[in-house]
Amino acid sequence: MNLEQYASRYAFGYRIRDFNTGNDFGHKQNRDVDGVTRGQYHILLPDGRVQNVIYKADDTGFHADVTFETGH
Repeated sequence: MNLEQYASRYAFGYRIRDFNTGNDFGHKQNRDVDGVTRGQYHILLPDGRVQNVIYKADDTGFHADVTFETGH
């Protein structure tokens, strides 16, 4: 493995959930040696739905699937 491959690999994630304010959001992302970035994030919307986004970014562009959950 060369330094360029090593430097391009990473992973991170976080979640904020504050019951006092109602905030709820988070994000996870990683990038593999193949250069593809994958991730997902969610956010609680003002109308009570949760928006979920699962995505992939590669040489062909950014590709996202967006869904919504109700009842939170």
